[in-house]
Amino acid sequence: MINLLKKDLIACFKADIKTISKLIIGLIIFSFILFPIAVIMIPLFISYIFILRSFYLDELNKCDYFFNSLPIEKEDIVYSKYLLATIVIIISLIFTFLYSKIMNHMWGFNNFSIESTLYILSMILFLISVLFPVMFKYGYRKSYVLINLIIAVMIIISMLSSMGSSVESTTTETVSILKDNSLIIRTGISMFLYLISMYVSNKIYTKKEIAS
Repeated sequence: MINLLKKDLIACFKADIKTISKLIIGLIIFSFILFPIAVIMIPLFISYIFILRSFYLDELNKCDYFFNSLPIEKEDIVYSKYLLATIVIIISLIFTFLYSKIMNHMWGFNNFSIESTLYILSMILFLISVLFPVMFKYGYRKSYVLINLIIAVMIIISMLSSMGSSVESTTTETVSILKDNSLIIRTGISMFLYLISMYVSNKIYTKKEIAS
């Protein structure tokens, strides 16, 4: 599984003009147009690019057929994808934290906090929990439209819920989280769904017939 994870990490983060262009354009949009909700959109944007890129490259290079000819357990392929997603999420949150510091220095606007972190984490984990079983079942290309439709709906909901309300990281807000633990509960549920999704994906992919 470690070798599979290394393969995914190298393939996903290997620089190419198309991926770099997407990142630059996305960051420009978030920095100058959508910066009030940037802390929500940037982790989602980074996760979308690199996690889905892993499935895209596997399908492009017909890795399923290659893995089928090797003594590799299908469950290791599933686990490596979820581990990759976890790593990408952590990297995206770290990057967003640093980005928020830059935005605070440039614009005096900083809405990266414990609340926003929990909100982002619960949303991305929920999305992955829904999308991964679909991609393991039908493949990246066949489920591409459905995947992007689900993501678009989540983005719209996130934009509407955060419109006009900037979350600032203060001691008062930290205390409010301790009093109102709805976000903590939501994040815990998302983590649980993430584990359930991994189990479901494992069952789906293990039973999936792959031509040799």
